[in-house]
Amino acid sequence: MGVVEIIVIFIFVILLLVVTHELGHFLAARFFNVRVDEFGVGMPPKLFGWKRGETLYSINALPLGGFVRIFGEEEDNNDPRSFSSKSYTVKSLIVVAGVAANVLTAFVLFSLIAAIGVPEYSNKLVLVIEGSPAYEAGLRSGDMIVGVSEAGNPTKNAQEVQSYISSRLGQDAIVIYEREGRRIVTSFVPREAPPEGEGASGVAFGLGVRRIPWYQIPWEGLKTTILAFYAIIAGLWLFFAQLFSTGAAPGDIVGPVGIAVIATETFRIGVVSFLQLIAFLSLNLAVINILPIPALDGGRIFFFMIEKIRGKMIPARVTGVIHSAFFILLLAFLIWISYRDITNLDNYFQLFG
Repeated sequence: MGVVEIIVIFIFVILLLVVTHELGHFLAARFFNVRVDEFGVGMPPKLFGWKRGETLYSINALPLGGFVRIFGEEEDNNDPRSFSSKSYTVKSLIVVAGVAANVLTAFVLFSLIAAIGVPEYSNKLVLVIEGSPAYEAGLRSGDMIVGVSEAGNPTKNAQEVQSYISSRLGQDAIVIYEREGRRIVTSFVPREAPPEGEGASGVAFGLGVRRIPWYQIPWEGLKTTILAFYAIIAGLWLFFAQLFSTGAAPGDIVGPVGIAVIATETFRIGVVSFLQLIAFLSLNLAVINILPIPALDGGRIFFFMIEKIRGKMIPARVTGVIHSAFFILLLAFLIWISYRDITNLDNYFQLFG
């Protein structure tokens, strides 16, 4: 695994996620007639740029994301086209648009994956280990398992077969398989302590692609987005629960360096795995950004809510100091996670071989 390869893929992923996020802010600001002074790809110093209308579009030297400078965002300004002059609802919509853009990105990517075809293990056996329970029951490579249990429940994929076999360890497992057009019923006892690498039944399933009708693709993308979103929420809940109960972050948390290594390996595995990772990271960015923590989008919305309750604005210099302080804390946390990633590099390399 080359360092240059890791850096290039990491930069691509970060640019895609962050620029998409900033594009959400940009489009929302334009929609509500708020002046956008600059939309930048990468971080300063600036390499070059061009002005179109009132907005400067810039390409910057550090390829670590992007930014959008919105008029009146960092200062109190009564100009009707400034961010600070808008209602709390409009300001909140502009801020939350970045989060929405990341969710939309995940949805588009998951839908694209559904269109390409989702890899999954099929019911077809590609290997039956000699002497294993399945072999002794008459199963051979090339057989297709089409049903399980006494009721002959039909199976759609290998996961359903494996789940049934796992539920029957040490007991008779009944399977129905097809061979040369004939359906055959057999049974065997899955092993509770199988030899290493053989599994309870001693079979290996083939890898196929699940095709989805074109009209179901958006629905499949939406379902996957929702499931991934709930998985991230659950993981975040466990993270904070462990952090506050033990005072230590979970050992499996991954920072920028770990993400770079994982992204490179998923890119090598295939386009579907790579797109799945990007979609999942995009949702992660959305969830983290909406947390009510200063320096994040959720923190800014939290301040808007306080201003709404108080009936007056919090001075920009006060919110600026609070956001800056929390940004430094977040940066320190990021540096700590990155250091831990670097010390665990050998583990990452061993994980991916």
